[in-house]
Amino acid sequence: MRTYRAASQGLILAAIAVAVAISSCAEGVVVHTAANPGASFEQYRSFSFGPAEGPPGGYHMSARSQEVQRRLQPVIASTLQQRGYAPASGKGDFFIMYGSGRREVARHEESAVADEWLPDDESADFVEGSVVIDAFDGATGRRIWHGASQAQIDPDHVDDGLLGRTVGALLGSFPRAAPRAQ
Repeated sequence: MRTYRAASQGLILAAIAVAVAISSCAEGVVVHTAANPGASFEQYRSFSFGPAEGPPGGYHMSARSQEVQRRLQPVIASTLQQRGYAPASGKGDFFIMYGSGRREVARHEESAVADEWLPDDESADFVEGSVVIDAFDGATGRRIWHGASQAQIDPDHVDDGLLGRTVGALLGSFPRAAPRAQ
């Protein structure tokens, strides 16, 4: 009996450790970016915003999408300023368009310790959010940079910290503004 109880406690502790590991990975932001190899970023000094983009492919707008869009713009502007770009009062050297959306994601995990006493949420669904930021040349309209992200979100709450980390991760690969000639 003692061996069975110790083994059961070990399985429970292992299941808890796996759940903690999965939940901390799920809080991360997955980012993909690409710069147009034909774009010469040395010429860009100022930015402006174009119209909002729709949600990324496979995602949809939600009741919170407008709020997310409103909160994203100042974070994007601040991050670009930290990278050396100035906001333009009119048309910038490049302009930014961005969008966001969400989708339900089904997660089905096979467990080696599956049994009727395990929690029901072992293979729970979750909501994934995506933010896309695109930069376009102000003169030609040609896309010069693209970034897309994915992260698990709380569908009932806009997380400003997560939005900030997402924009920081996305624009972390955006080229810095070239120093101004004296």
